[in-house]
Parts: sequence; structure tokens; C-alpha cells
Amino acid sequence: MQVRTKIALCVSTLAIVIVACAGLLLWNTDRATYNHKRTSLAYEELAGYLRLSGEVFRTFKQVRRDLIDGSGELAVDIDEAEVRIFAILDEISKHVSEESRVGWRPDEAVDDLPRIALLRDALADVFRDVRTSQRLVAAGRGDQASALLGRSLEEQIDGQANTIIEAALADERGELAQALREIEDVNRIAIGAALFATLSGIALTALVIFILVIRLRDSLANLQAGAEVFASGRLDHAIPVSGDDEFATLARRFNVMASQLRQKHRAVEDARTLLEIRVGERTEELRAVNDELKRRDANRRQFFADIGHELRTPITAIRGEAEVALRSRQDREESYRDALDRIVGITDDLTRFVNDIFLIAREQAGVLDMRKEVIDLTEAVGTAIDQLRTTGEPKGIEIGKQFECDEMLIDGDLHRIGQLVRILVTNAIQHSPPGTSVAVTLRAAGTGWELGVLDNGPGISVEDEHRVFERFYRGQRSSENTASGNAGLGLPIAKSLVQAHGGRIWIDQSHVPGTAVRAWFNGHADDLT
Repeated sequence: MQVRTKIALCVSTLAIVIVACAGLLLWNTDRATYNHKRTSLAYEELAGYLRLSGEVFRTFKQVRRDLIDGSGELAVDIDEAEVRIFAILDEISKHVSEESRVGWRPDEAVDDLPRIALLRDALADVFRDVRTSQRLVAAGRGDQASALLGRSLEEQIDGQANTIIEAALADERGELAQALREIEDVNRIAIGAALFATLSGIALTALVIFILVIRLRDSLANLQAGAEVFASGRLDHAIPVSGDDEFATLARRFNVMASQLRQKHRAVEDARTLLEIRVGERTEELRAVNDELKRRDANRRQFFADIGHELRTPITAIRGEAEVALRSRQDREESYRDALDRIVGITDDLTRFVNDIFLIAREQAGVLDMRKEVIDLTEAVGTAIDQLRTTGEPKGIEIGKQFECDEMLIDGDLHRIGQLVRILVTNAIQHSPPGTSVAVTLRAAGTGWELGVLDNGPGISVEDEHRVFERFYRGQRSSENTASGNAGLGLPIAKSLVQAHGGRIWIDQSHVPGTAVRAWFNGHADDLT
């Protein structure tokens, strides 16, 4: 056989081998594209079901907590939650339809759409029951609402919906695993065919094989190494690409496929991390809310305990006066009259105490009676001081005033401002030694006006500074006034009055000796300009 014939035979055989390899490469490329689409859809469906599971769990966990175990008012917007959940279902349905369109699964084997329809019906029933439960709670039928919602969540969410979602997740994971196995099979076929072509080329002609093997050796080595690395799970690897032939295209496709798989995997990991972070944030928020509720409950219990303690003394005194009068054997009419007079005096003190408690409670509830109008702070404070001139005479205490401006306008209640001044001045007189003085000051402070009541008394300790505005708290300097009916409500009432005007009140420790109580009020807008 002539060399020419041998070369022609080798070239012909090599051409056949090349054509066969080209056909295999085309088939492999087509299968790679198909499997890439398949895995992408599987990842999107899996991610959709994971988002659906998380959204359903968070939404109905909040609904269960609010309507069954909580206050009866939803913290979550049920309409927005329904829109989000059904939007996820629509997205999953779109992916399922896309799978059927590209011919992944035969129509007779597709059961996702009926399953999604069942899931959609179950969720629609639960949302309907949630709204019904809201209406029952609003109508005062909380027990019926709890029973209806509890049964619906148990049957539809914990039962049917959870089962459907778990089955769907299991199917999607299985489909994804199957797709990845098929990708590995295609890769193995491609590698085997390439090796066969290489060996055939070597056997045909040394020269042709020598020229071709240089190219095939590097390309096939890169593809094989890349396939092995991908099979080991290292999707961040990139197959080196050189030239512009089929091998380079295949390497690029492998790299693109690996990059997309890596992005999908990262997206799933990010979603899981984000979910964990959000769950942690919601847990911390719930813990903070729970702590706040505990604190408020403790304050409420302490409030009622303090009221009970303060009411016990006058009630006991009234009962004692009545019992003494009833046991009297002589001058009963006079004894009855004296007892009734004392009872009237005690009830007057009790009425003032109850009014003080109601004032603080109404201010904290935001329903304190306030007649807001533009008033002159200097006029209101000056009038109150004139009414208190004689209050300090028994102790020889003079009440002075120092006003920085002739007119200081605020939006407030004239009567409540006078009440505030009377409380602060009376409190200062009670705790100042005889022969000293009490000063009332008014001055500009930022965008408002500052009221100060200063005395030369013993002062307030640092320990008492932040507690003197608490209900029923009596500091060290107030202990001597306990027997005289001081219930510890003066400064708390003053705080409520100042807060009702949108201001703030505090103890100025820089004033020594004695005590300085200062209150700030926002100035009237026209006056400030």
C-alpha cells in the first residue's frame, strides 16, 4: 500500500473519527444546555418552595400568636401576606409550566400543578378563617375565634399545607439530584469518546496524530480535570480555555454551567443565612416586647399595691371613727357629730388622693383634660405665686420671683400651669427650713421657656434624684412628712402635667445648697419667630 493511500486512508478514517467526535460534541453540548436549563428550573422551584415554607411559617405563626395566644390584634398585615404567598405560588406554577414546555417531564407524569392547586385552596381557606376570626374577636367572641383558627391552622397548615410543601421539596431535591447525575453521565460519555478519538488518531498516522494530539491532549486534560473538580463539588473552578474550537466552546459551557450552579448555590446559602438572621432579629424583638410587657405588668402590680397600701390608712381611720362613735355610751349625738366631722375630713383627703391618682393615670393614658390655648407663662406663674403668698407665712418663708421676660407665650392650659406651680412651690415650702426663701424663675431656654422653683432646703440626694418623680416614692427628706398625709404624689403629678404640655421636668443638682426643680416648655411658634 502506497504511502499516499495510507495517508488517504488515515485521513479518511480520521475524518470519520472527527465527524463522529463532532457529532458527540454537539450532542454533549445539547445535553449540557438541556441539563443546565433543567437544573436551573429545579433550583428555582426548590428556592420557591423554601420561600413559600418560610413565609407561611412566619405569617401563620404570628397569626397564631396574636389571635390565639395574644391580644387578638394582628401585628402582621394579612392582606399583604396573602399577596406575597400567592405571588410565590404563581412563580412556582410558572416554573412547572416551563418544565413541561421544554419537555423535561411528560404531561401525564406532572403532578405539581394539581398539588399547587390543592395548596392554593388550603391557604385560601386559612386566610378566610383568619379574617373570620378577626371579625369574631372584634365582636367579643374570642373563644369561637380561637377554636376556629386553631382548627384551621392545625388541619390546613400543620396538616395539608405542610405535607404538600414537604412532598414538593422532596420531589424537587430528587429531580435536582437526578439532573446532576445525568450531567455526570454525559460528562463521562464525552470523556470516553474523546479518549477513544485520541487513541484512534495515534494509530492512524504518526504525523497527523502528533499534530492533533498536542491539541487534543491539553484540551481533553483540561476538560477531564474540570469535570473531576466539578464532580468533587468545587464549582468555583474554571477550566482553562484556549482557541475557538468545539473543545473551547465545551469548556466555556462547563465554566458557565459551573458559574450558574455556584450562583444558585450561593443564592440558596444567602437565603438561608438571611432567614436565620431575620429569625434571630424577630426573636430579639419578641424578647424585647416580652421584657417590656413584664416591666409594665410589674409596674401595674406595684401601682395597685401602692394604691391599696395608701387607701388602707384612711379606710381604717373611717372605720375606727365609726366604731368609736357606735361604742360611745354618753353624749351620743355629740360623739356622732364629732366622728362624722372627722370622717368628712378623712374623706376629703381621700378624695384628693383619688383625684391625684386619676390625674396621673389619665396623663399616662393620653386622656388628661387639657384646654390648649396660647397663654402667657409669666401671667400664669405670677398669678399662682400671688395665691401662695400666705402659704409660707407659718414658717416665715418668702416666695420670690425672677422673670427674664415680660411675656412668654406657650400652647397650654392656664389652670394646669397654675396647678403645677402650686405643687412645686408647696413642695419647696414643706421641705425648706423656717426663715429661708423660695424663688420661682422663668427664663428662655433654646426654643422654649424654662420654669424653675428653687429652695434653700436640705436638697435631694443623688440616689433620690431619679426616683422622686415615681408614684408613692418618699425620699429621705420626705420621711418627716409621711404622717401629715404626704402620699408621695406631688412631683409625679407635676411630671404628668409637664408631659401633658409636651415638656420635660428634672432635678438640677448644680443648685446648692437646696433643691432646684426645673421644667421646660416649648414656646409658641409665633412668639419665637
